[in-house]
Amino acid sequence: MLSIKTDLENTSWLTYLMEEFKRIQGAQFDINIIPLDGIQGENNLMYAYNTTEGVSVYCSREQYPSGDIEYIDDRLFVLGNTRTKEGEYTCNYDLFWNAFVFLSRKEEYELERAGALIQGYSSNHPRTDKSSFDIPIVTHLFQELEQLITKEFPNLKFEEGKQPYIELSHDLDYINKTIQLRGKQTVFNAYNAIKSIFKPAQFFKHLAKSLSFMFSSPSYWCFDYWADIEKSHNRKSVYYVYANTGKKNFKSWLIDPSYDVATNVKLQDKLKELLADGCEIGLHGSYFSATNPDLLKEEKEMLEKAIGTSVTRTRQHWLNYQESITPHAHSELFELDSTLAWNDRMGYRAGCVSKFRPYDHETERAFSYFEIPQVIMDSNIYDYGSQKLEEQKKLSRKLLENLKNYKNAYVSISWHQRVCSSDYKWHETYEDLIKI
Repeated sequence: MLSIKTDLENTSWLTYLMEEFKRIQGAQFDINIIPLDGIQGENNLMYAYNTTEGVSVYCSREQYPSGDIEYIDDRLFVLGNTRTKEGEYTCNYDLFWNAFVFLSRKEEYELERAGALIQGYSSNHPRTDKSSFDIPIVTHLFQELEQLITKEFPNLKFEEGKQPYIELSHDLDYINKTIQLRGKQTVFNAYNAIKSIFKPAQFFKHLAKSLSFMFSSPSYWCFDYWADIEKSHNRKSVYYVYANTGKKNFKSWLIDPSYDVATNVKLQDKLKELLADGCEIGLHGSYFSATNPDLLKEEKEMLEKAIGTSVTRTRQHWLNYQESITPHAHSELFELDSTLAWNDRMGYRAGCVSKFRPYDHETERAFSYFEIPQVIMDSNIYDYGSQKLEEQKKLSRKLLENLKNYKNAYVSISWHQRVCSSDYKWHETYEDLIKI
């Protein structure tokens, strides 16, 4: 057993963190958190203010995240004021608090409490250095803690860990080209053209793409392509499917998918065929269902009825997620979620390359469901990264190749079902990544 001796008044967050650490890193021992004056055990790690005796980790007294971070090296960073140059600590930065802040996404939670929302965009995040999301910081901190324990307490053992698993997924937004999609994607393509106005070749390429998209009408029924390419690599994927309850205002009409799985028999038959072939079906919750648990429940039940089986996983449309509502609904309705990702960039929203349980800041304990980090979405590369497309493609491959450096890595990548059509031709990168 490892005993963490601390003077913290509230150890709930540390208990949660150690539960996730033990499971993710495969610790083959129990971790007990006890007060400083608790009974001395065989393996004691000190985590208390101004305490450097024995094996010790610097305690910063739960510094409030301000948006600033400090790099220790090219793979480790910590919150400002959570590192010390004084005293002879075994670890001179607050490993525990930093890992908790990033894994629990406390920065987002505090921002929402102040009245602002992330809405799935890293640009809305209070952290100044957005490139830090390229680093799985929690995973690195967990590795550091495992190395510290292995060195200082050699009798405490860890499992070897499983090989990385990359879950393939497809959000089913459109099976036909709607007027809403024509408008939205044309505007986005035009926006990218304007951004490249001082690079004539790129400008005219984006402009031509925008005009072409507006008037083309290719088929978006692309299921067979994904099935064939995945079969050739002996892989199966997850399809996240929308359920239309008919409750729409203008924004939901514009943003949400338009098909109706409850009445579209052709779609129902295809989804059942995918299930029979070993694929999984999850709910692609509508934009407003992220903040309306009753609506989310209704959508789940509608999808279940349409495909004739239970639905245990979800991903919210547009990655819409509100800290005070969404995870509570997910905890009631699902076993797995894969919403915590970025619309505007690749990377690690919670700093973790493994399945983890999100933290409930109100009850100070883990939610019951597991989060699968989505680390790459097609539009990260082709829409938001279009100004540096080849660089983004290389970065996506590097991100997935680096998973071999971590224990029990389990992440998701998402390519929308329609994007192998002539309107997009985004499938080539997927064909490359599936080989990893």
